[in-house]
Amino acid sequence: MKTIHRAFSIFVLVALLMTLGLPSCTALAAEADLQRVPAGERLPRFIDDQGLLTPTQAAKLTAKLDEVSERHKFDTVVAVISSLQSGSIKGREARLYAADFFEQNGFGFGHDLDGIILLLATEDRDFGFSTFGFGLKAFTDAGQEYLEKLFLPHLRSDDYFKAFMVYADAVDDFLTKAKAGKPYAPGNIPLTASELAEYRLWTVGGSLVLALVIALVVIAIWITQLKTVRKENVANAYVREGSMVLTTQRDIFLYRQVYKDKRPKSENKGGGSFRSSSGRSSSGRSGKY
Repeated sequence: MKTIHRAFSIFVLVALLMTLGLPSCTALAAEADLQRVPAGERLPRFIDDQGLLTPTQAAKLTAKLDEVSERHKFDTVVAVISSLQSGSIKGREARLYAADFFEQNGFGFGHDLDGIILLLATEDRDFGFSTFGFGLKAFTDAGQEYLEKLFLPHLRSDDYFKAFMVYADAVDDFLTKAKAGKPYAPGNIPLTASELAEYRLWTVGGSLVLALVIALVVIAIWITQLKTVRKENVANAYVREGSMVLTTQRDIFLYRQVYKDKRPKSENKGGGSFRSSSGRSSSGRSGKY
């Protein structure tokens, strides 16, 4: 009987310790959300905690990211998480979270950690990308804006596989340009597919409007040539000379109306150079999709 009582007491004590220790373990996991792998190890270049892609899509994207990364010696990473509010630091911009995620999970080639990461936080539809090392030269501020224009429309339509593949292809293109000494910068950034389609639409529409205006002018000239009686704006022909004399002439200002419109504020987006939590130089952009 004493043996049974002792065993029961030990069981209760172990259960109590596990119950008391559970919050601490949960808190520890939340604090170490970025410390996902031990030093010297690394995650795959596509991390999908939310299951946005099918296994087939994930495998194809991972192979693409690996190929671009190894060929350029420049880690190209995509990470999908639930929220930016996890971990020890709350409310970070997506680009800052992405930079820490990149560093603390073993990514980056060489001493300067050459590479780039695109991070999505699906809960509030945040996105951000950050780059290190050679990426600071390859992805100028103007180039980053262009990169965003390439993949962001696909994110907004929830076509995640297309967005990630476009991002990977764009990184390949950016690096090729930069290694040739011609990184994307103001003056050499091409139009995106949507901008090109819009430009063509405006060109065709403008040509039609111009043709219509020319046609209307020609018709108006023809109409005026058919009239023998012309409209007069004044009645001088009906006034006898000298019969009307103005002794006083005044211009009287009655009133005026002033309309003021509030200048709209542009959407606040984080962008430009910054330092990661380790103090390393980085650059990137944040926003909503």
